[in-house]
Amino acid sequence: MAYLHMRRMAMLFIAVCSAFGDILFTEDFAEGNDDGWTHLGAAEFQVLSQEYYIYSSGERGQGTSLNGDLNGAMSTPDYSVLCSIVMETGTSAGLVCRYVDSSQWYYRLVLKPFSGKMVLERIMDSGPTIVMEEYSVQLTLDTRYLVRMQVEEDFIRGKIWTGTPEDEPQSWNLSVQDAVQSEAGSFGLFAGGYGKVSWSMIFDDVTVSTPVSEDFHNCTWAGVKAAGV
Repeated sequence: MAYLHMRRMAMLFIAVCSAFGDILFTEDFAEGNDDGWTHLGAAEFQVLSQEYYIYSSGERGQGTSLNGDLNGAMSTPDYSVLCSIVMETGTSAGLVCRYVDSSQWYYRLVLKPFSGKMVLERIMDSGPTIVMEEYSVQLTLDTRYLVRMQVEEDFIRGKIWTGTPEDEPQSWNLSVQDAVQSEAGSFGLFAGGYGKVSWSMIFDDVTVSTPVSEDFHNCTWAGVKAAGV
């Protein structure tokens, strides 16, 4: 019960705090399904206990689930994706931005627990993966991380932290400039593992907004109380 209350308060905090930008899309999987999400890859996708699982039972290497605020795509190329991720098992999990189709480049922020890295990638489904920047960070399985990926003009950024949205650090862990993909595309949730080893990643509390402002750290839980929630 306490965990569900914390989840609800976290979502309310984001929704009423204008410093996080205008809210474009939210999903907490409370309805028990992933209706409206488009699946890529051979992984399995399932909502259990109001959390979103991307997983494999042994023969499926990766999966991406895509969505957007306008018929499954984003209405603007500039947006910020915030999501909680728990890595139960597997080799990678993260977020996707500006995915158009398999023949075009898109951007991905990936957590790699076994190598202790978070990386920004430019990737094409049928082509090579370009690592644009990487950040060394200790990543622990079964820990809930909050991850933000932001695309704004030709800036691609990412950050990771634990705790609540209020604990979000001001600085970005990763930031690069890349103008290869400027279309809005869709945002997505990504997970992967070894092809013949069962793995599972959990996603929750997805919020997509316009890019966060530089003074977001001035927003506190007082905003929630002032809003009467």
